[in-house]
Amino acid sequence: MNKNGLGKPSQSLTGLSILIGGKNTFGYTGDGTKSPTVEFNMIDEESTGIVKPLKMTLEVENLGAEFIAHIFAGLPFVLKGNIHEDGENKPYLVTAQAKPVKMETGLKVGENSKRTFELNLVMYSELVDNIPTIVYTKSPYTCILAGIDTAPKFNDHI
Repeated sequence: MNKNGLGKPSQSLTGLSILIGGKNTFGYTGDGTKSPTVEFNMIDEESTGIVKPLKMTLEVENLGAEFIAHIFAGLPFVLKGNIHEDGENKPYLVTAQAKPVKMETGLKVGENSKRTFELNLVMYSELVDNIPTIVYTKSPYTCILAGIDTAPKFNDHI
């Protein structure tokens, strides 16, 4: 983890279990899975605005057909496992909800299958070593990075 408490930008997230309904494993993340990059819309040179829509690449290995139906229904999913950071394994947990915008096509599902999804995130929560590093919701807008609310009064004006 870097000094501000956030993981490395677009960190590769390989070998995590993909869970839906909190209990069933519907595949594992492949080498192409990357954590989202957080970018801000700049208001001026000295302050930031709201976060640009978060996008994520999710590569699924041993893909189950249930996962495809689940993600296209817009239901939440969980990525769970360990990541290697600062020379040690740390528990890693993501809860996300997304709208798929791109999916590699192919007929194969099940063991030894692989498919990549490009996702627009509606909700994303990331815990590294049980510490919240990113909490993001599109509506109502929330973006907390390393414990800092990036727009504490944003929703007051809506």
